[in-house]
Order: sequence, then C-alpha cells, then structure tokens
Amino acid sequence: MKYKDMTKEQQEAYRALLLNIVNIKSQDEQQYTQQFYRLLVLGNGTGVILLSSFIGAIAGKNVPYFLELISPLSWFFAGMILAALIYFPLMSVANQATTNIGDQVNKFFMNTIDIEDFQGYGFNKFGQLIITLMLMGSLIAFGVGVYKCIVILQNAAHSL
Repeated sequence: MKYKDMTKEQQEAYRALLLNIVNIKSQDEQQYTQQFYRLLVLGNGTGVILLSSFIGAIAGKNVPYFLELISPLSWFFAGMILAALIYFPLMSVANQATTNIGDQVNKFFMNTIDIEDFQGYGFNKFGQLIITLMLMGSLIAFGVGVYKCIVILQNAAHSL
C-alpha cells in the first residue's frame, strides 16, 4: 500500500511509527555496540597501563620475571588496537544506515515506494566477517593477556 492510498489517520500513524522506529533503531543499536566495544578498549587499555606501570617500577631492578611481562603487555596492546579499529566500520555503517532509512522514509512519504519495500541496512557478509574477526581477536588477546598475567603472578608468588 502506498502512502497516498492511505487515509489521513493511517498516514499520520505510519509517519509517527516510522519516525519512532528510525529514532529508536539508530540510537539503541549504536549505544549497545559502543558500550561493548568501549569495554573492550578499556579492558585492554587498563592491562597496558598496569603492565607498563609494573615494568617501569621494576625496570632498574634485577627481577627475574621482568621480561615475562612484555608478552601480556603485547597481547593487551594488540587487543586494544583491534577493539579500537572496530569503531571505524561501525561508524561508517551507522551513518549509511541512518541515511538509507531516512531516504526510504522520504520516498515513502513521496509515494515512490510501498511500505513493504522498506529494507534494512547493515554490513555485507565480508564486513560482518571483518568485524567478527577483529572482535574475536580483541577478546582472545584480552583473555590471553589476563591468563599470562595470572601465570606470572603465580610464578612470582611461588618464588617468594
């Protein structure tokens, strides 16, 4: 059914509904994904800061596990970079999705497309794969960094 074929009440109802959907969809999805990726960046970044502080504190001393701290530091740093890089494609797709949905709403109100022809917008399969790989890489880097820190702390505790 085209916009022009609807009654005034239906037009107003669809207009309000579509504008509400666009608003909720764009804000909620962006907020949830940004919070998760922000936590990844902060978690890995905190690991980098803590380990670099420890390394700086024991740099001049003759501590046997000094060189062991570089490995988890590298893992946390890689995880932080991967999590931060996820933002670039997400910002691009979020911008394009908002533009695409807005264009479809305008075309609907101009009677050029039917309500049934509305399409979502997101990553293609390759984009989804890239995001998933970066996300999993960041999660794995965080996990490996934490594991390596725990092993180093256990070894240090046993040597005391």
